Amino acid sequence: MRSVIGHALRANIRGPIELVVETVEPRITPASYSSIIVIRRGSHTLSLYRRTTFVRRLGVAVGQPAYPTPIGRFSIVVRARNPWWYPPDSAWAQGLEPIPPGPGNPLGTRWMGLSVSGVGIHGTPDAASIGYSASHGCIRMRIPDAEWLFDRVSVGTPVFIVRA
Repeated sequence: MRSVIGHALRANIRGPIELVVETVEPRITPASYSSIIVIRRGSHTLSLYRRTTFVRRLGVAVGQPAYPTPIGRFSIVVRARNPWWYPPDSAWAQGLEPIPPGPGNPLGTRWMGLSVSGVGIHGTPDAASIGYSASHGCIRMRIPDAEWLFDRVSVGTPVFIVRA
């Protein structure tokens, strides 16, 4: 196309230019995924789609300004029921001990780890944080909402985190 357009410009041809195009089929289509998650940091919401059909919107807490939830396209890489919480290698967690499953576990009863280090979607016993930027980068949900979502997604589910 460049050479045809370049030739037409150099030759001062003003008529129509015939361009040869090739149709390319997309490698990824809505049928490629059974579920898609979209997290909107600004509105503190998580939306679940079944292919292109909207299923449900849930309130979430996202990372506070000092520990923002990353923007981008990720995927769920691990899922766990009744997870242990292990302190991350971060200044805010120095001196903290692992917390077993049960009351007081900051991950609630479900963990869906993302393809970005240390960030996941999980329940929280602190439901008052939902709707705010309150976490250390993770996406927190009410425990019943996290359990509901856990049953509808799998490893490989794409997760899009956007600013809006």
